[in-house]
Amino acid sequence: MPVRSVTGRADFFTAPENAEAVAAIDSFPNDFHGAVIFGEKGSGKTHLAHLFAETVFQKTGKRAALVSFDQWQSERSLAMENSYIVLENVCAPISEPALFHLLNQAKAAGGFVLITSETTPIEWNLKLPDLITRLKALPCVRILPPGDMLMQAVLLKQFADRQLSVAPEVIAYVLKNAERSFSALSFVVQRADALSLEKKRAVTIPLIRQVLDEYAHKKDC
Repeated sequence: MPVRSVTGRADFFTAPENAEAVAAIDSFPNDFHGAVIFGEKGSGKTHLAHLFAETVFQKTGKRAALVSFDQWQSERSLAMENSYIVLENVCAPISEPALFHLLNQAKAAGGFVLITSETTPIEWNLKLPDLITRLKALPCVRILPPGDMLMQAVLLKQFADRQLSVAPEVIAYVLKNAERSFSALSFVVQRADALSLEKKRAVTIPLIRQVLDEYAHKKDC
């Protein structure tokens, strides 16, 4: 079955770990012309990007452009025609003059650039002083590693996106035994899905135990 990721407001679980990021989106429009949301892979940044686009449309009637960083690097016109832009998965190396121009364009147009990344801008190895200054002036919000409630919500959503029905005791087993990280949860769900199809078995505790063993081996290598 194809993965059908649900990205509506009702499907996003707000928890202490991501509440500041949600507040940054809900505060739009504000005195800023951009923001950076960073957190590890699987932490919900893409879902938040869709919520931002929804918020922009509700409050301005305009569509926001959701552009991956790789797309923008190869075809910058994808973002240049829009005042409201989501630039997803930004990472080094970066065309610094181009990003500086994009931020300036949004400010001049009264628009907004939402940047998502796995890392903080400090880790992008930037050299252009004007760009560094511009980014320092923007809110920079981290999504924290997940606690139990957020882990459960992420697991349930990711299994549901893959149309997998999983018993409560299986979820409880993952919560008790898995590493406290979004990347670990993503691995568990994706690998459980693959093994379930390969072995034509339901997602059970023994199958999850095998997945967690594979993850531990992968981490040790």
